[in-house]
Amino acid sequence: MDFIQSAAKVAHDAMGRVDPTLQQTYVSLIRFLAAFPEAAAAMRGANAPAIGSKLYIERQALAFASARKHRAPQAPSTIPDEMVSVILHEYFDIPIADLERAKQQHLLSMGAENLVGDLLERYLASVMEPRGWIWCSGAMVRAVDFVKPPAKTEGKWRMLQVKNRDNSENSSSSAIRNGTNIEKWHRTFSKKAGSNWAEFPDQELRLNFSEAEFKIFVRDYLRSLRN
Repeated sequence: MDFIQSAAKVAHDAMGRVDPTLQQTYVSLIRFLAAFPEAAAAMRGANAPAIGSKLYIERQALAFASARKHRAPQAPSTIPDEMVSVILHEYFDIPIADLERAKQQHLLSMGAENLVGDLLERYLASVMEPRGWIWCSGAMVRAVDFVKPPAKTEGKWRMLQVKNRDNSENSSSSAIRNGTNIEKWHRTFSKKAGSNWAEFPDQELRLNFSEAEFKIFVRDYLRSLRN
């Protein structure tokens, strides 16, 4: 599972063909994975390239850049269970004339909720990357969303996993963090109101984040999609 010796050069050349503005960022991330190959996420598919191979680095360059492209909210394409309408009407007293609208609004709400995590990472990246962190876009690193190179040669890489809510992590993701130096942070709470920005792990960046600024970022992002 080791990375090839020319991993950094392959990463530089591959991203140069995809998006030259991301070359140095991608090279740094590949250097991290070469140092910690156990953190590298495997690619899916029967013919997926081996972790650390030339083809793996080249294909992941596409995933890394593609995940940064603008993404619009989309309602789930699944057909709602008709029994939901029965429950809404019989128990929650939703008038029959309003059932279809209620179902459609629920789908839109689900689509919006599914995008919040992505928007959170984009907001964090907009502040963190200019200050030395790397957004691991494309899910290239297992259970890690951001990494930061050591300030000095003898320093350690920082690894950070972010979640939108305190109850949004699954058991497999939690298990991956066991025995590692992966830091964890969540934005909101499932059982109480308020946000968790005051506990953001990077104390130097903490004052650059707020719920108000996140809302401004999301509004600007969504409005740009409609222009």
